[in-house]
Amino acid sequence: MRVLIVDRKKIGVIFVVMGLMVVLFSVGIKLDNRIRTTAFIQNNLGALKEYYAKEHKITYKLPAKWTTTQQSFTGGEILYHNNFTSQDGSIHGYVQIWNLQNDLKSFLQNSKTTSEIQNESDDFKISDVDINGNKGYLVTYTTKGVNKDYNAFEYFVNYNNVFTRFAFYVESDKINSSIPAVFKAIVETTKYE
Repeated sequence: MRVLIVDRKKIGVIFVVMGLMVVLFSVGIKLDNRIRTTAFIQNNLGALKEYYAKEHKITYKLPAKWTTTQQSFTGGEILYHNNFTSQDGSIHGYVQIWNLQNDLKSFLQNSKTTSEIQNESDDFKISDVDINGNKGYLVTYTTKGVNKDYNAFEYFVNYNNVFTRFAFYVESDKINSSIPAVFKAIVETTKYE
């Protein structure tokens, strides 16, 4: 039979450290939410409104001040499409749900090649991202509009047999350093049932 000797001071220190870790983790989560809220306020985006693509059981949020219009496509590739525009018109884009026929990375490489051939975009970059535990990609580039240049931020996130696409286009002269974080926060509101 063994006798286990427990040092009460060490056990006490271990519990105190574990308690502090839990407190710091909780505070970090609350601060993260407040930082996002602050970013929305600084960019004059206000509160978020929830949208639900019920056939695909996907919810997401966009700023309530933005106007949206849903659009339907034939062909079966684009299953859901919702256009959005900011109040001042400096940000526009759309949310789409695509039927995933092949590898998402291959799809993006083909898009890059097509854009470069047509000279529609510059500085085309594809980065890996993790959105709520789902693998995805962030595609950034600059493009020319009718009388303005735009910075594009497009998120492609895999989920089962579909991928969601959040495309944000910002007038190049209206972009600031917090805009990419705001867009990522919007994409992270996506929930899959």
